[in-house]
Amino acid sequence: MSFLKNVPPVVRVENLKKSYSDTQAVDDISFQIHRGEILGILGPNGSGKTTTIKSILGLITFDYGSIRVMGMDVTKSRHRMLWHVGAVLEGARNVYWHLSPEENLTYFAGIRGLSKGRISSRIDDLLQRLDLAEVRKKELRKFSSGMKQKVALASSLVHDPEILLLDEPTLGLDVETSSEVKKMLLDLAGNEGKTLLITSHDMSFVESICDRVLIIKEGRIISHETMESLRKKFSKKVYLIRTEREIPDACVAAISGICQVSFDDMEEGGCMLSMSMADVATLHRIMDELESAGVGMVDLKVVESNLEDIFLDLVRRIWQ
Repeated sequence: MSFLKNVPPVVRVENLKKSYSDTQAVDDISFQIHRGEILGILGPNGSGKTTTIKSILGLITFDYGSIRVMGMDVTKSRHRMLWHVGAVLEGARNVYWHLSPEENLTYFAGIRGLSKGRISSRIDDLLQRLDLAEVRKKELRKFSSGMKQKVALASSLVHDPEILLLDEPTLGLDVETSSEVKKMLLDLAGNEGKTLLITSHDMSFVESICDRVLIIKEGRIISHETMESLRKKFSKKVYLIRTEREIPDACVAAISGICQVSFDDMEEGGCMLSMSMADVATLHRIMDELESAGVGMVDLKVVESNLEDIFLDLVRRIWQ
């Protein structure tokens, strides 16, 4: 990780609470982010992800707790704090669709107080980096949702902020564009020392870019780990065995008594067994049962849990 634990965090959220009517959107959340770190926040719809980001930006008034950005209290020094922060909200809501990319960036650079000379070079650089130079004068309303999202990202970066808050940054992006955005964000954190807070439903994107992941459900933190720690603690190996023919009932019963397993008949014949187990010895017992029943194996694969598997397992397992 590129951040240093012995220096003050650039974002500190402590005991954050926010409710809407009878709904507790955020319930006593605390975390911090250091310079150059990329933190991902995951959670089901309505879990409090966007409320947390809006609270940090000062867009909503929270009920309890404290938030400090670059050492500043967001409730007391919001305007000064925002000079250090860029944000992309879900649906590219921070850009104007009747303006072109160039006009959007010029507008946001102007209200940030950038000089005319710096505005021009900064806009050219961002449009080039995000592959928007050829459409710089085209109205956003004619763009795809993915292109609008790229302009929103460029607008959030125009004043060269130290901190980026990105709510669903890959929303509407195709695989190639998402990969380009990922490379850019990694460069911003790794080479420019920017701090990123990302919420996303794109698990593979989060897994490939984040240093730490905070998982919330019903407004509360259920897991807060580095990606490495998350994999070590919760990752499982799933064994897939494909057989050459159907498995006799007695063999099905015997294998079901050894470990948790699912049996799926294959269209081309045979059966697919899917199971997670504690050790290889268990696998050997299952293979012995198949051999005793005269059922040959066609294929054996081992699949490691990815972040999506871990996330779904945690969300289903906790507070069901």
